[in-house]
Amino acid sequence: MRTHVKALVVGGGAVGASIAYHLARAGWDCTLLERDELTSGSTWHAAGLLPLFNMGYATSHIHDYSVKFYKQLEAETGLNAGFYVVGNLRMAQTRARMDEYMLYASTAETVGIPYEWMTPAQIKERWPLVRTEDLEGAIYHPTDGYINPADVTQAMAKGARQHGAEVMRRVQVDGYHWTGSAWIVSCTRMVERGGNLVPSEDSFEITAEHVVTATGNHAQRTARLLGIKIPAIPVEHQYIVTEPDPALRDYRAAGNPEHPVLRDADAKWYVREERGGWILGPYERNAPARFLYDVPESFRADLFPLDLERIEEEYMSMIHRLPSSETVGLKDDYNGPICYTPDGNPLVGPAPGLRNMWLAEGFSFGITAAGGTGYYLAQMMTEGEAEIDMASLDPKRYGDWMTTEYAARKNEEAYEHVYILHHPDEERAACRPLRTAPSYDRMKARGAQFGQVNGWERPNYFGPLDAPDSFDHDAQLPPRRLVAICGR
Repeated sequence: MRTHVKALVVGGGAVGASIAYHLARAGWDCTLLERDELTSGSTWHAAGLLPLFNMGYATSHIHDYSVKFYKQLEAETGLNAGFYVVGNLRMAQTRARMDEYMLYASTAETVGIPYEWMTPAQIKERWPLVRTEDLEGAIYHPTDGYINPADVTQAMAKGARQHGAEVMRRVQVDGYHWTGSAWIVSCTRMVERGGNLVPSEDSFEITAEHVVTATGNHAQRTARLLGIKIPAIPVEHQYIVTEPDPALRDYRAAGNPEHPVLRDADAKWYVREERGGWILGPYERNAPARFLYDVPESFRADLFPLDLERIEEEYMSMIHRLPSSETVGLKDDYNGPICYTPDGNPLVGPAPGLRNMWLAEGFSFGITAAGGTGYYLAQMMTEGEAEIDMASLDPKRYGDWMTTEYAARKNEEAYEHVYILHHPDEERAACRPLRTAPSYDRMKARGAQFGQVNGWERPNYFGPLDAPDSFDHDAQLPPRRLVAICGR
């Protein structure tokens, strides 16, 4: 066991394994600590989707790197990462949704992500099980698909070891102390008693010049140990697995390839094939935040009870889109914690106010982001900056003004908004107003339409005096917003 390292990575999910791999590949002496087994947090129950579609520049680069990186892991490590390159078909029921896809396409072109436009007739011709008469069209990514989360994590961990990293399981971090030149990290070995993982009497310290936390569901405990605020709180995410679909089996038996990952954004779900049946993953309303303060010691690789009533609308819309699925039963279900942040973007970069402490927390699409996060964060740590602009993921965007209740409610909102129609400069309503200036009421009475920055309400522009509460949302399309701004 190493007691002095250049970099210590805390957390053995997909993100932590990738960071350890890329730091070790860059030549840094590195150790990875995991309090249980690798993948035992949210990684093990993730659906493993690898969507390239993203509205943000940094996250698009991160996802693009991940997809390319995972495809080469087997050649390097000898472990099959379980990558199925089936593509991704993102369907649109409205013209407005197609406009959103066109806006996204400009980001894809900037990053170099390939895509194709498809009409309803082309979709039906290629995938006849999909109902298309109510679609406007779709955008199709031929190069992404899905992956086995446990396999890709183990492959990255093996790659990290091959580059000289040490991986230690069942070690819990209990404290961080900065000496002025290094971090002294207090650790305890964990043991299993009665099915629970509990601290043993075996404690030790590791001295590290740099520390990276990738603690997933345990981010609130990490925040307390560091004396900072981290708005990464998990939200329940359900997905169900159906029994085999006879129509799908017949389609595949005829020599047809596997369906792409299907996404009906207006219906708020993704669907992919799974052993002759389907996996449905909805992003429904009223999914609750969990573990606001800590993860119970009895919660390991566990799940929550399924709430089928909460996803009934999305389930029925899947049957509408894939009529053959109506007669198949449910084989399995998953309802587990997936970390979120108030804006849906992870926290990647230096911890505010702490030297040589780095955060990689709050990943709602952790499998997709893991590879790229390790690559670009390793660049920030070893070279002083990344080759892309990572400002949109900077942990400093949340400060001491943020409360636990604010983070939990905003994270629930971010989950629910995964598939909403996104516009430039969108403002979300949950937990607002939080902080207001003395002139807030006077500005509002004069038609101010507010945005939020660091918790503060500030006017984005002034609309009509008698504008309804929905005015800003309804004016989000750029031409209408221009009229709203210039009309007074």
